[in-house]
Amino acid sequence: MMPRSTVSSLICLAVLATAVWPSSAASPMLMKGGFGSRLGGGQREGGAPLLKRSPLELSGAAAKMAELGDAAKSRARALGGRVELVAKAAATKVPKIDYSKYPKLFAAGGLCASLTHWVTVPLDVVKTRSQVNPGEFASLNEGIRKIYAAEGLSGIMRGQVPTCVGFLLQGSLKFGFYEFFKDTLARKSIERDAAAGKKAPKPSDGPPQLPLLEMMSSAVMAEVIGTAALLPFETTRIRMVADPSFGKGTIDVMTKIVRNQGLNGIYGGVIPILCKQIPYTIAQFLVFEQAATVLYTELGKRDFDTSQGNVKTAITLGAALVAGTTASLISQPGDTLLSVMTKNQIGLMPALKQLGPVGLYRGASARMVHVSSYVVGQFLIYDQIKMLCGIPVAGQQAGKKLNKKK
Repeated sequence: MMPRSTVSSLICLAVLATAVWPSSAASPMLMKGGFGSRLGGGQREGGAPLLKRSPLELSGAAAKMAELGDAAKSRARALGGRVELVAKAAATKVPKIDYSKYPKLFAAGGLCASLTHWVTVPLDVVKTRSQVNPGEFASLNEGIRKIYAAEGLSGIMRGQVPTCVGFLLQGSLKFGFYEFFKDTLARKSIERDAAAGKKAPKPSDGPPQLPLLEMMSSAVMAEVIGTAALLPFETTRIRMVADPSFGKGTIDVMTKIVRNQGLNGIYGGVIPILCKQIPYTIAQFLVFEQAATVLYTELGKRDFDTSQGNVKTAITLGAALVAGTTASLISQPGDTLLSVMTKNQIGLMPALKQLGPVGLYRGASARMVHVSSYVVGQFLIYDQIKMLCGIPVAGQQAGKKLNKKK
């Protein structure tokens, strides 16, 4: 008979062996409800035996579970950060674009451009004649007197119909789309800031100040669209003024140009007119808005009430005068090239060779008076319409912010 200690040792060994290494020869007592069931043995429902795991396998599984747990925690932290950003963006209300104002802005732009160009047609006639016939007039006043004496009112107002129609289309598209592109880019900027968790400006503060490049892009895109509508009428006007015997009336002149030169006769000056109009429009809008902002800010610091209508009008007048002078000088070479190309029916390079560097500024004094006049008129009309419609004018938000700080 074996000693009790030996029997106990053998039983312990058997239990350990059954728990670690599965065996079909294992004791049924150990596989059922005995020690083996406590160590992971036993059977599933239906009689299938449960698999046993070695200590090494168990430790590997535990390490894997710990690794999965760490990964889950990391993902939860990352997801929590994203959720926080999304929550901040949702809490930041991005102002919606007021599309109802754009028909008013398109109409205001067309009206101010058409009306001011029509009023200044006599100046444009003298300027165009001076460019295509250098030395014909010693001054602007002499040019107006000579043309009126020789050709009467019809001579001094020659080209008024294509001028009005062309700039009605061009002005509405240029002013309207400039405002639209600016607002769209400003909204994109606010959305980017909101996604980064930054606070959006209040609607009363107006749109954020766009970077210079984005403002220039808005002006360029708007001008290209406007120029596409203007160019056929501008080409017709120049031919009517430069060569009065070419045809009678707008439709007759435009028809003859297309018949003789094809569409190239109408759109052949697209490069010089864009060289004229793009710098002109950039200077017109950007210089005006920056000058208006400076004036609103400086007058506000000196306790002027910039909400008064007469103060607003004075600011518009001063800013427009600076913008008109700058725009005239920047766009003069392109304007001279377009006139010479249309009058002589030559290309860009022959026109450049014919004019030379100094010739590019032919008629600059007459054009400066002309451009400054209609730019001032345009912004006065445009801002008055905006104020009547309750739309903030350029620079006005700077004055409001200054008053709030006080």
